Amino acid sequence: MKNPYRLEDPGIRKTKKQIEREVLQEVSFEEYLSAKGELEELEEKYGLAPEEGKLSKAISTFFDRREAKEKVKVNKKKDLLLCIFLGWAGAHRFYQKQYLLGFLYLAFCWSGYSMAMSIIDLLIIFPKQADENGDILI
Repeated sequence: MKNPYRLEDPGIRKTKKQIEREVLQEVSFEEYLSAKGELEELEEKYGLAPEEGKLSKAISTFFDRREAKEKVKVNKKKDLLLCIFLGWAGAHRFYQKQYLLGFLYLAFCWSGYSMAMSIIDLLIIFPKQADENGDILI
């Protein structure tokens, strides 16, 4: 295998992508995957994993918090009634102890956003099975 970093003509400069393409053309896909797997194992072994980007970190944090959030037990009938009659103001979100969403519904009640979201909330709440006390987990 020839050295891809060696230049035949010193006046020609190759970009990193051009060199990678040349190397990938000479290496089979299976060899590439095995080498990549070995590299990942070594990075993990020695703690050299690349840092997570800002967007990726924000998304990971969002889903970690979402999974860790405790479910709130609410009465299904009260929640449905609040959603139907005061959903545009976010009353059902305050009842579910989701205060930030409640304030968002209240702040945007003039725009129709909260009414549309209340309809979606109804579609989420309605099919949930209530326990013997009439409560559901939100």
